[in-house]
Amino acid sequence: MFPNHIPNPEDKTAMALTRAAVLENNADLGVVFDTDVDRSGVVDNKGNPINGDKLIALMSAIVLKEHPGTTIVTDARTSMALTKFITDRGGNHCLYRVGYRNVIDKGVHLNEDGIETHLMMETSGHGALKENYFLDDGAYMVVKIIIQMVRMKLEGSDEGIGSLIKDLEEPLESIELRMNIISEPRYAKAKGSEAIEEFRKYIEEGRLQGWELDSCGDCWVSEGCLVDSNESPAAIDARMYRAKVTDEEHGQYGWIHLRQSIHNPNIAVNVQSMVPGGCRSITKSLRDKFLLASGMDKVLDISQIEKYAESS
Repeated sequence: MFPNHIPNPEDKTAMALTRAAVLENNADLGVVFDTDVDRSGVVDNKGNPINGDKLIALMSAIVLKEHPGTTIVTDARTSMALTKFITDRGGNHCLYRVGYRNVIDKGVHLNEDGIETHLMMETSGHGALKENYFLDDGAYMVVKIIIQMVRMKLEGSDEGIGSLIKDLEEPLESIELRMNIISEPRYAKAKGSEAIEEFRKYIEEGRLQGWELDSCGDCWVSEGCLVDSNESPAAIDARMYRAKVTDEEHGQYGWIHLRQSIHNPNIAVNVQSMVPGGCRSITKSLRDKFLLASGMDKVLDISQIEKYAESS
């Protein structure tokens, strides 16, 4: 029984109630697990929730102190600011396919290929460490955080664990939209794959000005953080691509990620921007220069895209 809140580190109510308990009890740390304790989130001594990108940044800061220069694998929905946070501390950031098993398995494969990779985490709170035999283990993550917190206290610091990520910038805007696939269920997966591959084709042919398939470059992941280019590429379970978005005024200011759902007949659209109005601008370009131009609005229900693109 979970009488107080849903056991989910991504749930806002769970994090808010944990924050209130930390402040009420003058605690050093609050912890939120999911039901089987493979996902986690924490709240620092000042009541700041640490989950998603922030939790990855916190674990990255801890792991990079122990293993300077290591590679850190995350799913491709993490922010540009997280990449900067990791690289500023001497680490390498490998963006990879959404899905915690994809992320953890990528870390295993990188180590097998001789690329030292000590941390693999997804924004959902799933994570694994090389030292813990690549197990998806939220409790182990929290123990690492508690150990670091105690070390800081023994060194005379009262700043709390949140001080380790105080220079992590947050994206100015971030949205997630869905496009349902208009098809009989048995054809939905094929239709979704077709739409995602058409998206890739439009970018590669330069039809979306300033859009480029993203890749981290140093760990054999290319073509929008999807395709392994080493000698033993992993099988693709669902189509997804991430493109970075650039213009003359701002340089690279955001990204867009399209992902075919494994379980449901839809495509998720994630967009982040570091400039005001950037998410709306990117969404409008997606609608006008790809979905409508390619005729994909006949294959996909773009009502959420239209509503957001025209909102003020």
